[in-house]
Amino acid sequence: MKRLVIVVDASVVRAAGETEHPVSSACRGCLLAILAICHRVGITPESSEEWKRHMSRFSRKWRLSMAGRRKAPTTVEPANAPLQLDNYTEKARAAIEKDRHLLEAALAADRIIVTLDESLKSALKQCPDGITLLKTIRWIHPVGDGRRALETL
Repeated sequence: MKRLVIVVDASVVRAAGETEHPVSSACRGCLLAILAICHRVGITPESSEEWKRHMSRFSRKWRLSMAGRRKAPTTVEPANAPLQLDNYTEKARAAIEKDRHLLEAALAADRIIVTLDESLKSALKQCPDGITLLKTIRWIHPVGDGRRALETL
């Protein structure tokens, strides 16, 4: 199995909890799959700060478990996401700017993003450069795609 560097959005580390709620359970399952499989997590300084603000108690334990297995998040140097933001609506620009660090981290890593937030994908669909970028990244939604999506990478 190939070792992949996956970008995990703060929305997932925030939602991953110890309850049986479907979203909490799905996010927890995805994080546990990353722990169990050889995959690593790629993180930028901006992502790291976002994680610190939003991490659930379960996610803190998971991150310690990752470090215990020598799989602490790998800092990636963000790659430039080639987007002409002037072509996007104001709302789309705001969504892209909010999560651009995810795109740039994914481009620098193995082009996989695990996120609950669909606003970035929706924003990118507005223009050809965004559509092209969307096609180069694998998007995994913990609830829709589940843990199995990570296990089959």
